[in-house]
Amino acid sequence: MKGISDYAVVYDITSDVERARVDKALKDFGFRVQKSVFECRLNKKGKEDLIERLKKLSIKTGFIKVYRLEYSFKSHIIGKKKKEDIDNGHAFII
Repeated sequence: MKGISDYAVVYDITSDVERARVDKALKDFGFRVQKSVFECRLNKKGKEDLIERLKKLSIKTGFIKVYRLEYSFKSHIIGKKKKEDIDNGHAFII
């Protein structure tokens, strides 16, 4: 899809209160793939909205990092996955 990109959002935050606020915000933009990792499929405005919302949280006890994912080659999974991907490789738009 043109104009849509996938992002991984990772965070390392020590405060339970701050971590809960980040978690709540990220659930509005994507889905959890690990305890502190979310995947989000966003257009340009969605990415800007996500970053703005995360900035407004004013995190003091850690950091949040947003990575653009590149899918120009097939991903490799090392080890055993417990369950299927939530989007089964298809678009997952919130």
